[in-house]
Amino acid sequence: MSNATWDAAAGNDDWNAAGNWTGAAVPDGQAQFAGSAQTVIGFSQAAGTQVGGLAFAPGAPGYTFCLGAASPTAPTLNIAGAGVDNASMATQSFIVAATSASLHTPQLQFSNQASAGSANNFYCAGPVNAQGAGGGVIRFVGRASAGSARFMAWTGAGVPARQGSTVGGEISFGDDATAETASFVVYGSLGPDGDTFGNAVFHDRSTAARARFLNVGGTVSGGDGGNTQFYDQSSAVQAQFDNQGGTVVKANGGDVAFDGTATGAQGLYLNHAAPAAGAYGGVTSFNNNPPHMASSGASAGSGVYINFGACHGAQGGGGHVEFSAKYGWCTAANATFHNHGSEVASPASAGHTIFSINTPTSYFPTAAQASFYNHPAAAAGGAAGYTQFAVYASTDAGAVPAPAGGAVPTAGQATFVNLGGHAPGVAGGYTVFAGTASAGQAVLVAHGGSRGGGGGRIVFRDAATGDAASVYLADNAELDLSAHRGGLGLANLDLAGGVLRVALGNAPTPLQLSGRLAMRGSTTFAFEGANTAPAAPLTLLSAPNLGEFAASQFAGNAVGGKAPTFSVQGQNLQVRFG
Repeated sequence: MSNATWDAAAGNDDWNAAGNWTGAAVPDGQAQFAGSAQTVIGFSQAAGTQVGGLAFAPGAPGYTFCLGAASPTAPTLNIAGAGVDNASMATQSFIVAATSASLHTPQLQFSNQASAGSANNFYCAGPVNAQGAGGGVIRFVGRASAGSARFMAWTGAGVPARQGSTVGGEISFGDDATAETASFVVYGSLGPDGDTFGNAVFHDRSTAARARFLNVGGTVSGGDGGNTQFYDQSSAVQAQFDNQGGTVVKANGGDVAFDGTATGAQGLYLNHAAPAAGAYGGVTSFNNNPPHMASSGASAGSGVYINFGACHGAQGGGGHVEFSAKYGWCTAANATFHNHGSEVASPASAGHTIFSINTPTSYFPTAAQASFYNHPAAAAGGAAGYTQFAVYASTDAGAVPAPAGGAVPTAGQATFVNLGGHAPGVAGGYTVFAGTASAGQAVLVAHGGSRGGGGGRIVFRDAATGDAASVYLADNAELDLSAHRGGLGLANLDLAGGVLRVALGNAPTPLQLSGRLAMRGSTTFAFEGANTAPAAPLTLLSAPNLGEFAASQFAGNAVGGKAPTFSVQGQNLQVRFG
């Protein structure tokens, strides 16, 4: 392999012109750069130029390498040796401004163990101009590395073809390539099409390592934010992701998406609220995109996911995590989630995590062994952070149909801590089960508020099931069954105060424990759903050890002007009115 130095008086900007190199030979070993009057370099050969590495001498000026071939049959420039070594103080820029059919037609490629080099190297992938569609591709394959370089991906206002085009400029990792400690800024569409965006994407066994990613929120109504995507068996390892919210109405936030069997590993995910009212917050999603998975899905790993509510002037949707399971059985694994409250009243403005399915489907998400902390509202009248399990009907059919095979979103063996508010009018965080979702074997904890704040809440609606879950309530925290249809079963109930909110009328909501009831002090029932007191006694709570407790430990509100009278009948707690 031959080395050569770019000539100080190169005749033009063509890398492929032998006369521009010392020795009149285009290098295929190391391309060396020192001083030159020609610092903007292009490629007349659209495909197939390969070099071992690029080396910039101390004192070298900043060079700009322009790669613009449309979908080359081979990379316009393939760096297959040591990579880019910049010993100068100047920034070296590699600009891919092109259109590509897919990640397999990159303009710039790093292969074998080549490195993109240090932070004074800048790489950009995007379209030809701001009105263009799609974008060019920078690709890492083999065991190549992004080093500690700086990257940007963007796309224009145009709408690319749905087949035979990238969705935007793309920085792609395949095989066992790694992002190392590089930094990435990824932008969304400049037009209203929600399926176009700049993209950092990981395939095969590639990893984000310890890189940092800023996925910028959408800036156009109906447009998308920047995206980072993981497919196949790729991993986020210990990378950090900042997903910003949209900046105009109906703009999507920045996004990290895990599909296939990819994992969030030990990453840190910061999903921010949208500054603009009507815009959507930053999001991390699991199995929201193809392909369909036969037996497993994407995992949150043991990462930390922080969802921020709208505060400090932000007015839009809160940051959130979605386990949508559209294409696989995704899991929260052993991750930790923090859902923060909002200063804005709308629940959508709070940080939140959602486990959901749209029927009919045989996929379902699980919270597995993860930990969830639902924080209170940020101010009086604001919305609290929450975790939700839901089943939605794909058709407008009234009652929620059961999913195929009976599989539903489940809390698994996870732990949910719902924190109380800290001042009057400040709502506590909550966990809600709706549709036919299941609480599994989870531990559900709700703490009381302080200084007059609302307590944390655990809510069961519709036909959701408690299964073998255990609930702990303290002070003014609530277990809310008022919108639940029929009785609810749980394993254990531990009460250090607490409020049990139940419906009367034609749809009583008795609570049935298969395990034990524990009580310290007294507990209050909040009766809803009837203006007239029932004439017959109602069973409110059943537990194998209910006989250990006295009726005087229970209290409740009057209904229709009639006060409740509680009695313990064997394993049942009953109430009469009047």
